[in-house]
Amino acid sequence: MIKKLTLTLLLLSSYCYSQEVNTDIREYATFKQGTTYFVKSNDKKYNSIINDILTKYWTVNKFEMIAPNQMDKLKGESSFFVDQVEYNFSRTAGTTGALNMSYGVQKLAMFKEYKKGEPKGVLSLVQLDKISPVEMLFSILMMQSEINFVFELNKKKDLDLKDYLDEVTERNIKRIQSKTLYVTRNDLKDDIDHEEGLKNIYDHKFIFTTPENIEKAITDQNEDAVFIKVINYRNLKFVLFICAKNSELLYGRVMTGFNQNQVGPKFFKDINE
Repeated sequence: MIKKLTLTLLLLSSYCYSQEVNTDIREYATFKQGTTYFVKSNDKKYNSIINDILTKYWTVNKFEMIAPNQMDKLKGESSFFVDQVEYNFSRTAGTTGALNMSYGVQKLAMFKEYKKGEPKGVLSLVQLDKISPVEMLFSILMMQSEINFVFELNKKKDLDLKDYLDEVTERNIKRIQSKTLYVTRNDLKDDIDHEEGLKNIYDHKFIFTTPENIEKAITDQNEDAVFIKVINYRNLKFVLFICAKNSELLYGRVMTGFNQNQVGPKFFKDINE
């Protein structure tokens, strides 16, 4: 089993960083000619797995793996860093405290430099649900796919998450219809967590499967497979439909209610249209 990075995790307050992807193309002016530095942990097995993933799949620019104490001397216009961070969000709301909220999630972050113990110039954040070889493969490929999409979008504007997902969905949603949706029963609300219920609202190919088979589709880079992921974003949750090959985002919409973890019918109806 691989372990998380042993660096001190960075605490990102909600006011410091909100978006998941910086879409302003001007922030990437030196990216393709630059180098992305992936920060090592003291776990040799972890480092070996990350290096193997990067060697096989990282194509957007050059990469190196470095020790944490190398970051300061390597920072510059053409330098980009990737490390794990912990994102903490808290909110006090309402007179009774019923709407108070506090949580933390671990993310893989790409940024330009550390300042006073925090990453600055953050370009990408990908939520990590656990630390494992397949999760790191998924996260690194999703980060790369996000960057490729920023270049495709080519906007001189940093979109908020909702607008970014609208752009992704508009361009990619129809591609889901030709693929096979891999879902677990736990992904879905009770009225659609069975074959008949999902068939009633979703007109395209799907299979009920296990988390292990979804992980296998990611490991195998199965181009036909699409799976669902729910992410936290401030006081909201978003539903993402992601292609197993290259972790390419195909669809994203906000959920109603932060405490919901299961996906309802409206998202599947979206894809049918």
